[in-house]
Amino acid sequence: RGFDFSMMLQGTIWNDIFDATRRTDVELQNMPSWMLGRWTGEGTSNKYPKLVYADKSDNWKSSDLYLTDGSYMRIKNMQLGYTLPQNITRKFFVDKLRFFVAVENLVTLTKYAGLDPEISSTTTSLGVDYGVYPQPRTWTIGVNVGF
Repeated sequence: RGFDFSMMLQGTIWNDIFDATRRTDVELQNMPSWMLGRWTGEGTSNKYPKLVYADKSDNWKSSDLYLTDGSYMRIKNMQLGYTLPQNITRKFFVDKLRFFVAVENLVTLTKYAGLDPEISSTTTSLGVDYGVYPQPRTWTIGVNVGF
């Protein structure tokens, strides 16, 4: 009927990400919301330690506290197109005329609290999130003409 559709899904499961975006050497910074559940005295959190700037007790040194689930599913590419019938396009001396709309990175399903679970991966930073920019959502509208 002239319509075409394509979609590519991408994702991972059962992988952890080390969240290296929390810098313990910087005093004034925005904190993630889970920091509200940190230890503040008797009877509070046993998972998140007390927050102290210039921490001499090493409460916030690298540990499994920074490991989070990095599983995700993303609609990486999706495209919908329509090709006009040849009995219409021949009137304009065109063999094929196709209109399309495409989108990249439409939606990402994840429990990861960082900016993007698809973090950069170099040989020295596999599985470590240094706070790289998330991938942009890109919309494209176009026309393919064949003569």
